[in-house]
Amino acid sequence: MTEWPGTRNAVSGLVVLSLIGAWGVSHPSNAQVGGTHEGTAAGTQRFFGLTPPGSEPQKFWPEILTAEAHPHGQLAFWPDGRGVFWSAIPPDAPDQTIFSSAFDGRTFSKPEVAPFAAGYGSGFPAFSPDGKHLFFSAVLPPAAGSSERLEAIYVVEKTGSGWSKPVPIASTVDSRTTVGQLTVARSGNIYFVGRALSDARTGLYVCRSHDGKFLPPEKLGGPLASERRLADPWVDPDERFMLLAYFPEVSPPALTDLAISYRRAHGEWGRPLRLGGSVNSPAFERFPSLSPDGKHLFFVRSYSEGFVGKEAHFYWVDAKVLDGLKPEAAH
Repeated sequence: MTEWPGTRNAVSGLVVLSLIGAWGVSHPSNAQVGGTHEGTAAGTQRFFGLTPPGSEPQKFWPEILTAEAHPHGQLAFWPDGRGVFWSAIPPDAPDQTIFSSAFDGRTFSKPEVAPFAAGYGSGFPAFSPDGKHLFFSAVLPPAAGSSERLEAIYVVEKTGSGWSKPVPIASTVDSRTTVGQLTVARSGNIYFVGRALSDARTGLYVCRSHDGKFLPPEKLGGPLASERRLADPWVDPDERFMLLAYFPEVSPPALTDLAISYRRAHGEWGRPLRLGGSVNSPAFERFPSLSPDGKHLFFVRSYSEGFVGKEAHFYWVDAKVLDGLKPEAAH
């Protein structure tokens, strides 16, 4: 198991400018094509060796990415287009960890545990928009003589030879709130799903970046706070819209669907708008995200009971499925 740094090495923040990149996503339908596309003789743009789907979701590399461990998080594509990170739960493991797979131009390599990840207890990787930092959640090693379970958001930095040692963000070290899927905006703000141990429902939180430091997490209010359960946020780098999983009234009580929430002029997030078309199904849909160029919507669909299982796979679909959902409908 990877040796984790103790909380005495925790950072209160990073230099904010180091988190401000030039990731090109502005809107799903007009983003720039990223470096992971390749042309074909017919002019079709391929993405990681595959012809992109249209309006019908298709499985994304199931024979490799989900062949063994069960997916439990968003795909975090390497900024150089040479691979991907994600979290998954091996069938014989007590918890999830972060996996890595490299792309050689034709296919993905056999998944391996990421070099900065613990054997289990870490997950939900998300790149900063500039690609220089990777954030994820993890359970801290217990202090000597203590059985208290502490969770935190960790960060690693890209180096010339790989990745730095994981360092916990001090303001997120907590024994009272769980940390699930997270996502990082261009401003440095970190959004994540969490649940206070005193609360029966999960909610969405933001850990704001201010003057080079990360402030303590605060729960998002407004219309989102009235939803019975929310999970798995992915935020547009400029914080104009957010993809998420939720429990709509039209679905069976235990199944999640995907939705989009638009940020209002005064800063609150609007109520979730359920994605249409064939994105949502009678199965679970969770962990939405957009490709770095904004052209493809990725998510996990699972027909397994309780979500985690061998019938859970990554899917992708043309991001134009988001175009019919207008911000004003969320007000």
